[in-house]
Amino acid sequence: MEKNIEENKAENISFISKSEQFIEKNAKTLGWVLGAILLIVVAFFGIRKFVFEPRIEKANEAIFVAEQYLANGDFQSALYGDSTSTDKYSVGFLKVIDKYGSTKVGKRAKYEAGICFMRLGKYEEALKYLDKYNGKDQLTPVMNEMLKGDAEAEMGNNSAAIKHYNKAAKMDENPITAPFALFKAGVAYLVDNDYDNAVKCFQTVKEKYPESTLFSEMDGFIAYAEASKK
Repeated sequence: MEKNIEENKAENISFISKSEQFIEKNAKTLGWVLGAILLIVVAFFGIRKFVFEPRIEKANEAIFVAEQYLANGDFQSALYGDSTSTDKYSVGFLKVIDKYGSTKVGKRAKYEAGICFMRLGKYEEALKYLDKYNGKDQLTPVMNEMLKGDAEAEMGNNSAAIKHYNKAAKMDENPITAPFALFKAGVAYLVDNDYDNAVKCFQTVKEKYPESTLFSEMDGFIAYAEASKK
C-alpha cells in the first residue's frame, strides 16, 4: 500500500516537473497564444460596442422615420424616403434593408416594406419582401403569412392564397388572427366555387371563436355558401 502511494507521488512529481519544463521551454509561444486569446476577447467586445451597437442605433433612427411615413399613409416615402427632407434619416425601408438587412431592424423593415408595396398595389414586389421576412415574435409572422395570401389573391392565385391563409390560421390559434385567416380562406374558397370548404372555414370561426368580431357575420356567409351549392 505504502509502495503504491510512493509510486503515485513519484509519478505526480515527474508530471509536474515535465510540465514546468514544457512551460519554461515554450514560454514565449504560450505567451503569444494567451496574448492572441486576450486580443480576440477584447476585439469581440470592442466590435460589439463600437461597431454593432452604433450600427443598430443608426438602423433604429432610420427605420423610425420610415415607420412615421407608414403610419401616416405615405407609402412611397416610407419605401424610398423623402428626397426633399432635411432629415438625414429620411431614407425609407429599402435603404434600411440594404444597409442593415442582417439586423433585427432590417428584418422588420422587410415586413413593413411588404405592407407598403401591398398598399401601392405592387403585389409581386410585396411578395418578394414578405418572403424574406422571418420574424420570431408571436404576431407578425402570422400577419406576414396572411399578407402573402392577400398578395396572391390580388393576383388571382387563389390556390396559393388559400395555402397561406390556412397556414396562418394554424400558426397561432388565437382569437385575433386565426378567425381572420380562416375567414379569408373561406372567401377564397368561395371564389373557387369550393363551397364545402368555404362552409367549413366559416363554421370553424363561428364555433371556435365566438369572441371574434367576425362571429356575427358567419351565419350570413354560411347561408350564402350553402345556397350556392344548390
